[in-house]
Amino acid sequence: MAINSSIFIACFILFYLLYWFTGSNVRMRVATLLLFNALFYWTLSGYGIFVLLTAGTIDFYLAKGIHSKKSSAAKQWLLYSSVAMNIGLILGFRHFARWFGLDELPFWPSTVGISFLAFRSMGYVLDIYHENMDNPEPKLGRYFAYTGFFPLILQGPISPARDFLPQLNQPLDKASIPAGEAVFFLVSGIIKKFALAAYITSNFSERVFGSPHLFTGMENLFAAIGQALVVYLDFSGYTDLMLGIGLLLGFRISDNFNFPYLAGNITEYWRRWHMSLSKWLNEYLFFPLSFSLRSLKKWGTVTAVLITFIISGFWHGTTLNYTLWGAMHGLALTWDILSGKLRDPLKKAIPSFIYNSISVVLTFSFLALSGIYFKQENLHIANEMLMKIFQDSDWSIFSQWFKDFGGVFVVMVLLLCWQWFAAPLYPHLKRVFETAGWLTHALILALVIFMAYQISGMEPVPFIYQKF
Repeated sequence: MAINSSIFIACFILFYLLYWFTGSNVRMRVATLLLFNALFYWTLSGYGIFVLLTAGTIDFYLAKGIHSKKSSAAKQWLLYSSVAMNIGLILGFRHFARWFGLDELPFWPSTVGISFLAFRSMGYVLDIYHENMDNPEPKLGRYFAYTGFFPLILQGPISPARDFLPQLNQPLDKASIPAGEAVFFLVSGIIKKFALAAYITSNFSERVFGSPHLFTGMENLFAAIGQALVVYLDFSGYTDLMLGIGLLLGFRISDNFNFPYLAGNITEYWRRWHMSLSKWLNEYLFFPLSFSLRSLKKWGTVTAVLITFIISGFWHGTTLNYTLWGAMHGLALTWDILSGKLRDPLKKAIPSFIYNSISVVLTFSFLALSGIYFKQENLHIANEMLMKIFQDSDWSIFSQWFKDFGGVFVVMVLLLCWQWFAAPLYPHLKRVFETAGWLTHALILALVIFMAYQISGMEPVPFIYQKF
């Protein structure tokens, strides 16, 4: 049930009407959410829902056990059990299933979004273990309302239980629902995902990535830049949609993006991109690793960075290209760590505006080129694309290429300019939209939906991160 399908929209409207009238009662609010969560996940995975119910129940009681045990050894054993189970779920249902062809067996259950669900559930157990929450959630139903919260299933964000559960345990306050802000996020998400990303993908980047040998190095370079923009538009657009739906349901979900292509280095980029995953990896993987390797000083930090990002690449996909992509980002972060003192004289010698601008361009160039390996599973073809970019960049055909793909080029340039110039204006634009009347909100939303339909036909286009 794709979220841009007519069946989802119809089901959501019916659900929201029921939720609106029952939400003032906490128990009914949770029950209504559970019902729609189950329906939504059933349409995605069928009998795979029982895998998630089983694993969630185990984590729920493991967290209770951690909280009640006095022995540190017993707490650790229960924690390791949760970590092993959740990593096993990701390995078994994503990696091993593909490697050994298990997902082709008729009885093998589908578990869409297993990585996000496992990280959210494991994060809850880790929060109980580290006493980031005073007490575990006493009700199993409320716990499932959190882990299976339908806006977070496909792509996250990985909203921490310590932030989400307190909101769930309160009745729906209809008077405080920020409808204007919710519509703003819905409009933003539709434009990003169903208009801009669909336009660049269908009209250019997908063609080049499908047959890069048929295009020049210049076209491969533009496709890499376009794909970098598409990944951002697709993922952040979905996040905006879920932020809007979350607000309508009375939940404030943490944002996942903060103009990531303004980053001046890869360290800053990961503070701006997929922030919930970065926070999760920092809190539960990188910091414990770097602490255990603190005797190695800077090299301990480097080792922790490389391990974290190789695991991140492996988490993203089963094929070698994802691990290679993760290693590239780990090496780029290592460069940031080791070259700080070397770059200090340059920062002092070059005017800050020029230095920062060059840093942003170089960082985005790395992201676009390394993104070839994120998109292209075949390493041979990915290498071929890079070779073409550096050895076959025939810019003499630009004018002819522009005649055919001028619209795509203009959209890409405008999007890059938007990242650069609009960041300081974004909060003001958001406030202006929020203060407009409901009729203005309705008209803009209708216009944007119509526009997106004209561009992409509003066909169910799979989300890039859905397979995770």
